[in-house]
Amino acid sequence: MEAQALTGYIRQEIRQEVYADRIEVYLPFFFGNGESDPLCLIFNQKGVLSDRGRTLNELKKRVGDLSPYQESIQNILLAHGAVTLEGVQNLVVRDFQTCIFGEETYIDYMGGLNRLLRAISLISIVDTLTVDEDGQVRPC
Repeated sequence: MEAQALTGYIRQEIRQEVYADRIEVYLPFFFGNGESDPLCLIFNQKGVLSDRGRTLNELKKRVGDLSPYQESIQNILLAHGAVTLEGVQNLVVRDFQTCIFGEETYIDYMGGLNRLLRAISLISIVDTLTVDEDGQVRPC
């Protein structure tokens, strides 16, 4: 497959909506419950990336009580560094790495997005995983 065709295939289900106070990025990540709503991540004007509570809300719909999974969720978050839990259920990235390339510096937003997506993918199936204190996961 040619690089351009592969890029088109990967991006086909991704869309963004830009507003004055935020950017919404819709990704083809579905929580497996038969619903067709894609995952929407919000990047606000203050530089905060969030799932607006969607991951834990979807998990709660499936398992009911989240308390048996709280320690595992915290271990996953600790292993993913900049991803934190704010409020009751919002997964958030506030701090992004600054990268230096020669004399140029830039903020690594993709790295923060990557960490958030990895945390979302693990937390969304935490009921099927065993999570060690260091964040290592394995199937139950």
